Amino acid sequence: MLNRRDDNGCCSRTFLKSIMVAFNSFFWLSGLAFLLCGLGSLLLRHHYISLLDSHLFPITTYLFIAIGGVILLVGILGCVGTLKELRCCLIFYAFALMFVFLLETCAGALAYMYESTIHEELTRNLNQTIASKYYLDTDVTRAVDHMQSTFQCCGVSGVSDWESSLWAAERRLINDTIAVPISCCIAQNSSCASLSNVFQEGCVVELEKFIRLHLILIGGVALGLSILQIFGIVFSCCLAQKVKEEIDL
Repeated sequence: MLNRRDDNGCCSRTFLKSIMVAFNSFFWLSGLAFLLCGLGSLLLRHHYISLLDSHLFPITTYLFIAIGGVILLVGILGCVGTLKELRCCLIFYAFALMFVFLLETCAGALAYMYESTIHEELTRNLNQTIASKYYLDTDVTRAVDHMQSTFQCCGVSGVSDWESSLWAAERRLINDTIAVPISCCIAQNSSCASLSNVFQEGCVVELEKFIRLHLILIGGVALGLSILQIFGIVFSCCLAQKVKEEIDL
């Protein structure tokens, strides 16, 4: 029979098991948070991916979804190891938490790294996109139209950005009087020939704020929840050591 006389206090097997159960509950919730952030980003912000030159934005989104899935799977392992007191499971669980910690730190660092360069990229890439890709690339055309309708803006800095675009040159060749796409119109069921019916503000400021807020949110979630894994690593190692000590008695 195992000696349980020392099984009391803050280092007891029972206490560590209770802590691990509580930790796994929070761990699962953090996995759901990552999944929701990743899926929310994928579903609500995928319109603008074609407007960005860097791949960091979609990479961060897919990394969040992957982290959420890994957390849910690792959480099952942690529950089994804790409730069954399986030392090998607990040790593997601790290593898995280290891996999740590294993924979360990478996701947070990528988000904050990209957030600092978003203004330059948007200004450079949006000008090029409007000038040479609108109307020729279906994804880009849809993204630009969605951006202008959603943020009630026109062009990068303003209406004049459309004057030198390939789209405007095409319209002039067929004697079309519309100077800007219909998505720039305040009332989209009427002609945009009059400037009074065209959004005057450029889109770069609003799109930058939108993406920057998203990146700050996912960076904060990633780095904030990564701290949680440190406690899990410590508690799982302590419980694994406690199980070993009792088996050796």
